[in-house]
Amino acid sequence: MDANQDTALLLEALSDKVLHQLPPAVWKDLFVGAERDSIRFERRRLTLVHAEAGVLPGEPGSLTESFYQDLQRLNGRHGGRLDPYVNATALATFDDPGAAVRFALELQRAAQGVALRIGVASGVCTLAFFRVQGRLWCTPLGTQPARAADVAASADVGGIVISPETCDPTDFSVRLRADTHASLDFHDSEIDLSTLAIDAAIDGVDIVLA
Repeated sequence: MDANQDTALLLEALSDKVLHQLPPAVWKDLFVGAERDSIRFERRRLTLVHAEAGVLPGEPGSLTESFYQDLQRLNGRHGGRLDPYVNATALATFDDPGAAVRFALELQRAAQGVALRIGVASGVCTLAFFRVQGRLWCTPLGTQPARAADVAASADVGGIVISPETCDPTDFSVRLRADTHASLDFHDSEIDLSTLAIDAAIDGVDIVLA
């Protein structure tokens, strides 16, 4: 597969993800408007945390709202990048696998009354970068988000499963060092992509047709 075909597939994957996870105005601004030229892709080794949340039978829905507040708070504390919630699932992306595991453990402790399964997986991801509303955002594409979801699905309710590649196979301790490679643009990126879903839904996005 050549580079042009690769890029076309990544653009298709990003289009599908934005269309299903963010307000329609964001998709139009990005793929029809002037922001299309801002899209780029980068391969990096990252650790992903996938959480599947459900309220236990007989528990009030307010518990789920409280859980999502904890999710936002803990994600910010540990420096994750949180994708918008879809079907009671959450995906957080970390440079540092140690921070990812600490986030997962604290999220598990905070999930009182929520039927929660958590999976932690590390690997090379494709990050899609794009500008909307004058800010740079990023979100993971490719097989790693699905792998993190599969790892979470293998956990018992209330449990965490950490994939082998997240740990050092010699002593099974979590690797606390993140990769040294970093992009200047990546540091400029918005920490929490889920806020774009909220901001765009409330404020709207200016659409400039090409």
